[in-house]
Amino acid sequence: MPSVKTELENALEALKKEKKKINPSAVEKRAGVANGSLKNHSVLREIVLAEKARQQQPNRDRAPDAKGKCKTVAKDRFDALEARNRKLNAENSQFKAEITAMADSIAQLTWELHRYKTATRKDSPNVHSIKG
Repeated sequence: MPSVKTELENALEALKKEKKKINPSAVEKRAGVANGSLKNHSVLREIVLAEKARQQQPNRDRAPDAKGKCKTVAKDRFDALEARNRKLNAENSQFKAEITAMADSIAQLTWELHRYKTATRKDSPNVHSIKG
């Protein structure tokens, strides 16, 4: 049975050949060893981190162009969303005012119903029998 170090080395080579993303977690997973096993092999860990940095290097070269394009698009999108947000806030304020008015109406109707029920209790002198 191969040692953990051998398993990690084989996994690193396999990931390189397949041109897959290389990071400590991916190597450990590919090797079938426990998470954090690479920490016990400092030389191999440094190799994995260097390979990870080498893979990420081309992305850093392309990042400024992509960011510049995103900002101009995002500005237009931001302005549109900001206008929509203002519209929705205005509608929200209107709905809150309507809800307040409805709550006041409900309170008034509840009070009227309470007064009516109190005034028409069976033992009350205000109740007149229809059959009578």
